[in-house]
Amino acid sequence: MSTLDFKQTIAFVNLANTLDYQYAAKKSGITVDELVRTIKALEEELNVKLIRPEGGVVELTEIGAKLLPLITEIAQKHAKLLSVVTDYRKKEAEEAIKVTVVPGFANYQAAPVVKKLAQQHKMNIVEDVDPMAQLQQGESELAFISYAGKLPDDFEVLSVGTDDLVAYIPARNPLSEQKELTLTDLKTEKFLTLNHQNPFAVFVQQVCAAAGFDPYSVFEGEKGRTLVNMVALGDGDNLVDGTINK
Repeated sequence: MSTLDFKQTIAFVNLANTLDYQYAAKKSGITVDELVRTIKALEEELNVKLIRPEGGVVELTEIGAKLLPLITEIAQKHAKLLSVVTDYRKKEAEEAIKVTVVPGFANYQAAPVVKKLAQQHKMNIVEDVDPMAQLQQGESELAFISYAGKLPDDFEVLSVGTDDLVAYIPARNPLSEQKELTLTDLKTEKFLTLNHQNPFAVFVQQVCAAAGFDPYSVFEGEKGRTLVNMVALGDGDNLVDGTINK
C-alpha cells in the first residue's frame, strides 16, 4: 500500500511544474539535496522513475507525466486537509480560556493540578514575566502568580498551593552547608532583592521585619533569574520562593 506524504507530493508537483531543482526546492521550503532525496523516496515508493535528467535539463518520464495530474490532486487535498486542521486549532485556541503563568511554572507543586484543569476546561496556558499585567490589561482571564500584592476590588485571589520560602546562597558561605535556615540566620547577610515596588519584594520586607530585622539589600533587580545568577557568582544572598540551590 502506498504511503505518500505531503512533503513528497508537493515536492514532485513543484519540480514537475518548474523543471528546476533550485526553484522547486525554494517553493517546497527545503534544500536542493532534500528535494532530490524526497523525489527519490517517492520514486522508490511507486517503483517507477518520475524524473529523467537529460543533459542538465530536467524532464518528466512518460509515467511521470501521466501521474502528475493525480499527484497534483493528492497534493491539493493534503493542503486542504492541513488548512482545515490549522483553522480548527486556531479557532480552538481563540475560544480557550487564557491562563497566564509565571516563568518556571512547571516547577511549582500546583502545576500538575492547573494543567489537569486546563485539559478538562479548554484552557490555554501561556508563560509571561508579568501575569498580573496581562490580567489587568484584559489579555488573560486567569493568572497564576507566586505572590499577590494589593489587587483591584473586582479581582479575586484563590490559593491553589503553597511553596517554601528559600534562600539562594553562594557555596562559599558557611550557611550553604545547612539543610534548613531560619530568617534570623540571614540577619547579617547582604541581600540581592527584586525592585522594592515588586509585590514579592514587599512581602520579603514584611516577613523579615516580623523576624526582627530589615534585610540589607545591596542590589535591586527586575528579574529573579538575574539575581540567582549573581548569587552563583558570589555577589550576595537571594530570598525567593522555589527550590534551594547552592
